[in-house]
Amino acid sequence: MNEKDREGSSKRQVDLPMTDVLKTVSDEVRMLSDTAGNLQNLVSNLIVAGAFSGSQSIYELQSMDRLCQNLGAVADFLNGLAKSAPPEWKVDVTGPSQAVKLADVSDRLTGRITDSEAMTGDFEDFENWPMTG
Repeated sequence: MNEKDREGSSKRQVDLPMTDVLKTVSDEVRMLSDTAGNLQNLVSNLIVAGAFSGSQSIYELQSMDRLCQNLGAVADFLNGLAKSAPPEWKVDVTGPSQAVKLADVSDRLTGRITDSEAMTGDFEDFENWPMTG
């Protein structure tokens, strides 16, 4: 077996329907939008509480709002593409998934795990942290 054959045998092609891939990416971007929205709420509360002052804080909060809106718009666009893509279109996700350095994101994007499976156990260390204020 030559080098090229070994490389080919170690990579198993995974063809997924393009509709599923687009929907999954849409969901991933929506999750990022939601997370950015949560951060925006946190920063907003800190500004109201006086932790930050000045117009620069308000400007940055507006930037976070724009980020949330743009991420939501991209998620909506991808979801629309997923609905309009022909179901027979398939794409190999093996190569692109190897470019993703975060294993949980790669696994979600390729359908190896779901969002709920990926989130199990995340941030357990924070549950017992005392709140200071």
